[in-house]
Parts: sequence; structure tokens; C-alpha cells
Amino acid sequence: MTIETLLSGLSTSEKLEAMDFLWRDLSKAGDSYESPEWHGSVLADRLANPSTGASLPLADAIKDVKERLNARRTER
Repeated sequence: MTIETLLSGLSTSEKLEAMDFLWRDLSKAGDSYESPEWHGSVLADRLANPSTGASLPLADAIKDVKERLNARRTER
């Protein structure tokens, strides 16, 4: 069974759970791979031009991002 076949059979919540697991797993081995070149440029730009919006606590920021992503999914 391919990963694509396995993932296609999952519900949206199961896919999000799998993505969260993958992110946690990859984060454990952060030194074993290099970020793409463009990532450094984006980070440098964001440090040079910080957002003027209010800062959110991490839990609130994660909730906000999830809500925005869910809203985009329902637009399709």
C-alpha cells in the first residue's frame, strides 16, 4: 500500500492528526535535514519587517491558523 493510498482513505480530521504527528516527528530530528534556501530569505524578510499586528499567545495563534485554513478549505 502506498502512502497516497493510505492517506486518501483517511477523514479530514485523521489527515490533520497524521500531519501533526509527522510535524512532531520531523521536529525531533531538526539537525538531520537542511531547510530550503528560500526559507532563510523569508525569515530574514520577516525579521526586517515585523508584523504591526498584535501578538497572540501561541495557543491562540495556532487556533487562528487552523481557523483560517479550515475557512479556505470550505471555500473550495
